[in-house]
Parts: sequence; C-alpha cells; structure tokens
Amino acid sequence: MNDKLVLRRHSDASELIAQRARLLAGLRDWMGRDGFIEVEVPALMPSAGQEAHLHPPRVDVPGLPQSLWLQTSPELGLKRLLCAGAEKIYSLGWAFRGGREELSSLHQPQFCLLEWYRPGTSLSLLQDDVVGLGEAASVALGVESPKETRVVSLADIYKSCDGPSYELILDGDIDKFCRQAETCGWGPFASGLDVATVFSQVMVDVIEPWLARQDGWVFVMGYPAFQAGLAQLDPVDERVALRMEAYLGGIEIANGYVELSDPREHHRRWGAEMAVKGEGAFPELDQSFLSELEREGLSPTVGMALGVDRCALALLGKTELNEVLPFFLSVESIS
Repeated sequence: MNDKLVLRRHSDASELIAQRARLLAGLRDWMGRDGFIEVEVPALMPSAGQEAHLHPPRVDVPGLPQSLWLQTSPELGLKRLLCAGAEKIYSLGWAFRGGREELSSLHQPQFCLLEWYRPGTSLSLLQDDVVGLGEAASVALGVESPKETRVVSLADIYKSCDGPSYELILDGDIDKFCRQAETCGWGPFASGLDVATVFSQVMVDVIEPWLARQDGWVFVMGYPAFQAGLAQLDPVDERVALRMEAYLGGIEIANGYVELSDPREHHRRWGAEMAVKGEGAFPELDQSFLSELEREGLSPTVGMALGVDRCALALLGKTELNEVLPFFLSVESIS
C-alpha cells in the first residue's frame, strides 16, 4: 500500500467561500478601523524562521542559484518593515509548514494566518486585539461571540490540575519534576527526556484538556524561557518569557510576544535552534533582517499571529479543519 495526497473539495464549498469571504472582510475591517495597514510580504524567501519544531517547505525554482523557502509565517518580512519605520501593520494570507504532523484534524500544510504588530510593551494590548477580532469574526460568521475572558498563568494551571510545582520546569529540574508529576498522576514519562519534551507532553496530556473545559477566551501566560521563541524575557524573572497564547475551546488560536529587539540575542537563539535542527537541511539565518535590526533597530513592539482557520473552527463549534475549508489536503491509501 502507498499513500497519495488528494486535494478534496468540501461538499458545501459554495457556502463556505461566501462565509470565508465575510470572515476575511470582517477581520480586515476591524484592523483598518484600529489604524493598522495591511502589507504583503513575500511567501518565497532565501531564508525562513529558525524554530526547531517547524519545517519550512523548500522550493527549487529552475534557473535560480539557490533554493527558496515558503514562510512558516510572515514574521521576518513584517519585522524588516518595522525596522524601516512602519508601526501598526498586519498581513493576512497563506503560511506554510512541512512535516507529516502538519496534516491532521487541526493542521494543514497551507493555512491562513493573520499576523500583526503594534507599538507597546504590554501583552494586554494583544489580548484586547484578540477579543476585538473574535467579536468581528463572530459577527461575520453569524454566531455568538465568546462572553468570557480569562488570563491565567501556567503556574496557576498546574495548581488547578493538582500537579507538581511549575518552578521545577522553570529551573530545569526535570528529574524531580517527573517524579512529582507521576506521583500526582501525570505521565508516565520516558527516561532521559529533556525539559522541552516533558513540557510539551504535559501541555498535550494535561494543560490543553484543562483549557478545553474553560469557557470563552483563555490567555495563557508564564511560558518558560526555553519556549520564548523571539520574545523578550521577563526582566523580573528571566526564567519566564514575555509570551502569551490565546485558547478558545481548548484550541490554540493565537501566539504573541513582547518582541525581542537585541540583534545579538536574535543571533544566539537562532544559532541554538539551528543546532537542534542540524545543519544542511534548513535555511541559513536571515542576515538581511539581522543587519537591518542592528543598523536601524526595532522600537518597543508587541506582535501576535492568529490562525484564521482555527478561529473559524472554534467559533463555529467544529472539530476538524476540513469542516470549515472549501479545499483541504488529505491522504488516500492506494494499492
């Protein structure tokens, strides 16, 4: 048996495209009323984001001297515009990710992403944005908007789930954490796991099921420094990243940062991510962005990326992306 990719069309595609047009128009209208400028950034670039867990698809174009990469988000292009002096900007369009894990009930290798940046240093600005965008999306989809809004730290969620001390995760004491966690009924955990792997297992097995039982928007704070991405660290406690994720119905909808502006720290983190990935198979660092960041700087900025397809899914009470997309990829087994 072999697997074959098939591009399927939803049985109600004609209704879905009208629904989706209203949704995208509603999101654009909200952004425009709040003073944001929509910009287009290239989907194909010589470099791509360096997140170790994401895999940008490589594209070889005949006649060009090197490969290009489909972007996992418009982040690099938008940040180059921020360095050029732009302030309130957003991009609404396709993003791309590789790997078999990107083909599931909540993943497609091509998906619609709304990413925006605004001046500021507080994640609460992004929280207000998400709530406003959620209301606009609800109106466009003809459904009731979420009424509840809650901000909670991971440390508090661990307590609510009668789990071990979250401090052990922040300190990287993974052996003690696993012992305590298994005593609390979490796990089991395989031996020799690193802290990032254990953290991710707990998110999937414990934290996200807890989030699924909550009503409305839940904004999760207090991510550990090793999950910072390109977020600044909390100056009060550098074990913690200034990062926030927005959940609705237990589904991760949006991810935001107080944006890192130090070019040396950018370079260090990207180097660490590349070391995890291994050299050769992935794009080089975006030296153009690093040069512009060093030369022109990045003003205090917060930014967020929101999965439009997932937002529609959660607001409509669906469980799989193929219920809200007019076209979707699936795998078909052939003999």
